Amino acid sequence: MKPVRHAHAKAPLGTRRAGRSALGMLLAVLLLSGSATTPAAAAEPAGSQAPAAAVKPTASPTPATSFKELAASCGPSTLKSVLIGGASGVDDQLYGARKEDAARIKKVCGMVQAFAKKGKPVKAFDSTPYSFFYGLSLTFSNKGDASIFGSTGGLYLESGSTFLQLDDISVSKDYSSLFVRNEEIAEIPATARFGEKIRLKGHDPLLFSPELFVYWTPNAETYSSSSDSSGYPYDHSLLIGTGTQQFGYYDFSITLPAYGKAKDGTMKFLESKGSLSLYVAYGGNGSRTLGEMSLLPAAEPFLSVDGKPALDAALRPILREGRALLPLRSIAKLAGKSVVWDKASWSALIRSEPPAPRKGAYSFPQLWIDGKLAAPELQPILRDGLTYVPIRALTAAFGISVSWNAASRSVDIELP
Repeated sequence: MKPVRHAHAKAPLGTRRAGRSALGMLLAVLLLSGSATTPAAAAEPAGSQAPAAAVKPTASPTPATSFKELAASCGPSTLKSVLIGGASGVDDQLYGARKEDAARIKKVCGMVQAFAKKGKPVKAFDSTPYSFFYGLSLTFSNKGDASIFGSTGGLYLESGSTFLQLDDISVSKDYSSLFVRNEEIAEIPATARFGEKIRLKGHDPLLFSPELFVYWTPNAETYSSSSDSSGYPYDHSLLIGTGTQQFGYYDFSITLPAYGKAKDGTMKFLESKGSLSLYVAYGGNGSRTLGEMSLLPAAEPFLSVDGKPALDAALRPILREGRALLPLRSIAKLAGKSVVWDKASWSALIRSEPPAPRKGAYSFPQLWIDGKLAAPELQPILRDGLTYVPIRALTAAFGISVSWNAASRSVDIELP
């Protein structure tokens, strides 16, 4: 399934001059919202037909560093990033710190240095802002910036008060070679199980924020897009995990929970069919649907605490004769409660004094709650040296909500 983008832009375009620092964010919001279309007066690559009065955002001033100084020092250590704005939006983003981008960063610096050496000063174009920029937006580590774009007469560069024209076939070829869209990838399994760890791997040049949020959106006949700043792609989407990215690439794992966090803060069960989305904040809200997925019951029962999978082996439930049981001492510790084991009577004591020793050999342990022997259906068993109790016993012992979810094969606990 081809990735789908959704967006809910919050900030309208301003009428002031757009600096490079805001250009990438603005372009991302517009691209996501579907409003990033090339106007008739937009600048085109060198060699194409474009109106003489091409318009482009102007770079912010660079008072501390002149353009010639930027050009002379241009390299992977000084050129922080290059946003490549193409006909279909953002083609890619290069980073000086990313070794895989070193060759293209070198090519961009060669263009900058060619402008410094052979560029012809010309009068700046009309700086009236518009919603789309086709060209290169350069950000330097010293907060200097520059823009390179094509129009009638060749290539143009703007950096602070510097505005240069360059008509050079070799540089134009290097410029055009950068507009090859780096294919976006997104790998997710088509089917997974509740409680299973899945890997999310992909690339998206629009990922500017290091933190990513993972949402599950159940299949529905109608979808109501979220229109507020919550970050949820749809009103009925559920937050199920987080991850990180660097240089537009992400590769992390999440454990599929039985429950996700809804917009209103409540925990809701994940429907068995839906889609996964990644969300990043750009100054507007944008999400990328990675693909559809079907969820199957867990291969082995697992514990879910307040909607989140508990992966500690000491908390793993077991099934016996159709009943789910949990390790008593581990759950007591999780709930902040105490359990005393009385070896003499072979009993687990909760708010109880040790009973009189039983006669004969003990074949099974006993559970005492508030000084009373628990009902037969609440009595524990021993397995691998641990005392397990039916989930109903935990409610009686600790007053916590415990339930069995057959659809996910999870024991769900809500702590007070």
